Amino acid sequence: MGGVGDVIGPLDGIRVLDASDESGALAGKILGDLGADVVHVEPPGGDLRSRRGPYLGDEPDPERSLAWLALHTSQRGITLDVQRPAGRELWAQLVARADVVLETARPGALDRDGLGFEAARARNPGLVWCSITPFGSSGPRADWLGSDLIIVAMGGNASMTGDPDRPPVRCTMPTAYYHAGAEAALGVLMALIAREDSGRGRHVDVSLQECQLQTLLGGAGQYARHRQPGKRTGGKLGRTREIWPARDGWVTFGLRGGPARIKNLVATVQYMDECGMAPDWLKAYDWSSYNPNEIDDAEIARLEDAFGRFFAGRTMRELYHEALARRILLAPCNDAREILEHDQLRDRKLFVTLDYPELGASIEHPDFFARISPRGVALRRRAPRIGEHNAEVYGELGVSDADIERLAEEGVL
Repeated sequence: MGGVGDVIGPLDGIRVLDASDESGALAGKILGDLGADVVHVEPPGGDLRSRRGPYLGDEPDPERSLAWLALHTSQRGITLDVQRPAGRELWAQLVARADVVLETARPGALDRDGLGFEAARARNPGLVWCSITPFGSSGPRADWLGSDLIIVAMGGNASMTGDPDRPPVRCTMPTAYYHAGAEAALGVLMALIAREDSGRGRHVDVSLQECQLQTLLGGAGQYARHRQPGKRTGGKLGRTREIWPARDGWVTFGLRGGPARIKNLVATVQYMDECGMAPDWLKAYDWSSYNPNEIDDAEIARLEDAFGRFFAGRTMRELYHEALARRILLAPCNDAREILEHDQLRDRKLFVTLDYPELGASIEHPDFFARISPRGVALRRRAPRIGEHNAEVYGELGVSDADIERLAEEGVL
């Protein structure tokens, strides 16, 4: 089980009430891995949208959702229907005891029911309340709905992704949610630090769409300067190819010029020559004057053909190991399998195995994502089953086992 459960994190003693859907799930996971006591709230029967496929063993079952198992480690889990009077009272008690609330409701929805930040702050002035919504809690688009697909498109990322002669594409994973989750966790940490001086909590307002801007790197600044939107270039960067097929996948390697690239190009040609794959004209090439912006298309095609045939005959791992040894600027485009087998990650003991006896499985998870001395960061427990900690959490509020059973029968839990 690695370091699971035996590391005291920097947020030890902080209580987090997480009522978010999948769009905010990573925030709760990060805070839990940092040592906070995160209690995730689902509706009775479970949050079936967050407990989506793919499923462990390809068996459709919300308890076997791989997305849920990956994103809800280091948490306890309860069920609660806040639309019922008894549920609202329990929610108010949970909020009164919390340091942090995470939620992804539509802006104003919780306030209209007396369950939002203003009502909570009246009872708990030190509460840090974090809202994660598609377009923020205020502004002209605050009431708009927005899934990952919509956010990736309106955040500018999709328009830059894919081949230029085909429609734009998005990643297979909901990356808009993951970018926002990390930003939300950071905002919560900053609010908690500020609370140490003021004693007061605050509202952390996270817009999924605004968080997408960071995926454009310098794109926003470039547009502000040139007033021209960027264009997707597929596997190219500028005029030359950047992504190349290898024998078992893809690698990234730039045919860019400039002083920083000369040694890289020379070393690559030498590697090709040792393998009998460098034509005479390439071995004699004058890289000192090479500028891809000044040569013609035929010359670029000739270079790309030579390098491309070499990369295509070797595996990603073979190319990467040689690149490390020869100081070549090349890297593999790793998929999940490659990451799981990565030598450095294995050597640094990144992965930890969590047992799921109810599912008859053991699953490898990434463990710590940072080392913070003297307190560590690590998984503390597997993801909770639906309502797994109802008795434990509501018992902490003084609710008896008999009342918990009754509330469950009434559909409150």
